[in-house]
Amino acid sequence: MKIDQAVDTDFSLRIPSVDVIDRQHVDEGVAFWQVAGSSRFFLSNQQIELSANDVLWLPMGTRHSVRVQADSILLPFWFEYRLTATVLSDITVVQITDREKICFLALHQSYTTTLIRPQANVERQVLSILERRILGGGALPLPSTPAALTVANALLFNPGDDRLIARWASEVHLSSRSLERTFLAETGYTLREWRRRNRLQAAARLLKTGANVTAVSHRVGYESPNSFSRAFSNFFGIAPSRYAAEAVTPLTEIGNNAALGKGLPHANRSAGD
Repeated sequence: MKIDQAVDTDFSLRIPSVDVIDRQHVDEGVAFWQVAGSSRFFLSNQQIELSANDVLWLPMGTRHSVRVQADSILLPFWFEYRLTATVLSDITVVQITDREKICFLALHQSYTTTLIRPQANVERQVLSILERRILGGGALPLPSTPAALTVANALLFNPGDDRLIARWASEVHLSSRSLERTFLAETGYTLREWRRRNRLQAAARLLKTGANVTAVSHRVGYESPNSFSRAFSNFFGIAPSRYAAEAVTPLTEIGNNAALGKGLPHANRSAGD
């Protein structure tokens, strides 16, 4: 069949508007990414208009309605409460960059049954993008060499990043030994030790939000809650479950850590974007 005349698809194609009324997710937080067009959310005491590349975070239990305007795409992402550790406690809107969109697309792809799915924990990265803040590392010295600083900043952004030292070294064009030596010379810690401290500081802050130990351990990069609990207890002298229950602050390192004279005061949780 031969088509003699091209069709004006810009005129012919249309996506109708969608209304979703009175929703409430009682066991999960939800992030909504406005991929294209616009949407309006109706909350109990405010209305929020989203435009392209805005992401709205609604904490667990937030009652809402939404109108997705015609020719618009809005994608939801669900974060089950018992498996999620985050400092996001308020309704939050952030605008994401082109680079950050890739993480959201990868997370959306992970919801499907296709084998073409990322093996990395993309959910951790998406939460870090939404939080727009550093979870740990507040008392840690930073390296000054640009390559090492790039690695440090990436780990501050996502403490659970599980890339091996050899992979980090390759990405910043250094040998593993050079990267380790640079961290040791400029921070007083090897990269392995610096990363461990950063993870545990981030964990302490997340435990203050009420997240359970399992969720926190996975968020900061530990494969099992048991290994995380041992590391936390050895570092701070208190079990993470007890710390979460008692809300102890500040935390002080013990044992060999105390001899280094580098106490790690807990950073108070702050809300917002």
